[in-house]
Amino acid sequence: MIVTLHSLDDVTLDTAWEVGFRNAGIALSDRARARMGECRAAFERLLASDSAGFVYGSTAAPGTRAKTPLSQEDQKALASSQRLWAPRKFGNGNRWVPEHAVRLVLLARVASYIEGHGRVRVATAEWVAGLLSQPTPSIPLDGATGPGEVMPLSWLYPELDDVELATGELMSLYNGSPCATAFVTDAALTAARRLRLAERILALAIEAVAAPLDMYDPSLQGLTADPDHRDVLQRLNAHLTDVPESGRLPHQAPVSWRIVPTVLATAARTIRGAQETAGHSLRSIAHNPVYLPPEPGYPHGRAISTGGFHNHQASRAIDMLNVAGADICALAAKQTWRLLDGVPFGLPKLLVPADSGVINTEFIAWSQTSHAERARQAAVPAVLPTGLEDPGGGQSDVAAPVFLAFERHLDVADAADASLATLSIAVIQAFRLSQRLPPPRLAGLYEALDTIVPQFDQHGVGELGEAIRRLKASYSEAAIGRGQMAALI
Repeated sequence: MIVTLHSLDDVTLDTAWEVGFRNAGIALSDRARARMGECRAAFERLLASDSAGFVYGSTAAPGTRAKTPLSQEDQKALASSQRLWAPRKFGNGNRWVPEHAVRLVLLARVASYIEGHGRVRVATAEWVAGLLSQPTPSIPLDGATGPGEVMPLSWLYPELDDVELATGELMSLYNGSPCATAFVTDAALTAARRLRLAERILALAIEAVAAPLDMYDPSLQGLTADPDHRDVLQRLNAHLTDVPESGRLPHQAPVSWRIVPTVLATAARTIRGAQETAGHSLRSIAHNPVYLPPEPGYPHGRAISTGGFHNHQASRAIDMLNVAGADICALAAKQTWRLLDGVPFGLPKLLVPADSGVINTEFIAWSQTSHAERARQAAVPAVLPTGLEDPGGGQSDVAAPVFLAFERHLDVADAADASLATLSIAVIQAFRLSQRLPPPRLAGLYEALDTIVPQFDQHGVGELGEAIRRLKASYSEAAIGRGQMAALI
């Protein structure tokens, strides 16, 4: 599949899903190519005029030599010396950006060119777009934190030695914040799918213990002004459609059941905010310098320095997603522990009959501790790093935290998948013991889980750890739209 981009209006979250997760390629329309060609020609006229002034990386040297003006000859030499100036793959390589997120980096990079503000020639933009049809480059997450994204972006262009760049194009490859845009987009899209999965698993947990339906009553939608709370209540009621109203617990369920709507509503609001940030980032120009086309008083346009290399909103949106994910892990852990306790619901302790002789199901609870704590520690916000010092002139004195935030997001997402998988094991066993039927609308999900979760008997209990790993892998695949489980959420 090929997505054709005419303007920034075409770079939506739907476009991002197609390019990042369904491996679509990018084509530039005639309109976009004409616009880029016009702006590049005007930029070259600006460089040849007496009014160019300071243009970072073109009329002035890049990096620590930013204060050094360049002659016309030096400008040409800089354009042809990218092999010498460009950073050579800094980063430890102990942890890598997921492939789908790297593809989103390429989308964000091309998107920043299509209105002409990136100062690149059409051929250069199409070369970058063409990287989507080649083996996906690898970008390390660790060792990549700097004032911008120059170091990680050095991994994006494996064939740069073979490319002839024109004046100013090197900055358009390495500057800006396409990684931050890609990371918040990736996090927002996958978090939305994880939320849908969490809603379904928690709805199964509600019915597994015959929890009173009062806290999910449709009438509560009229008592809250929060639209996300109303939406969550509506979705939970949809999942619980046609469950029996009789035979339920005669008393209220533990708190971890009663606060499901408000915890999920907070996550929904956080995801909505992250999606908004991602959408804005995809359609925003993030370059340094950025080119402004000709206008009255500026016949050749202008190239001005900006803070486009630092997308702070993306970092903070990812931080909030991490907190929401850790909350869901805590909720899943508490529900797992209560299910294994059994007492609140009249279930046998450790979810096995006392005379069965089965032991070690407490390991399910122990593993939840690891998942919840891992998520909680990774949910610490990545505030602005202050330890960066530039020994070459003081240009770079604050680092961008988005790589730290996204690395922590991967930890939270992994913990959430494992935590929900572990809860699923306990929920399925609770259904078996109570002999209750799952909600009709979740029957497909229940059947898929039931085939994976082994029986809690002398033979099957030894397979519980492997079942959790299988479920966790299925949930991780579903978050990126792959595997059998993806169709059930």
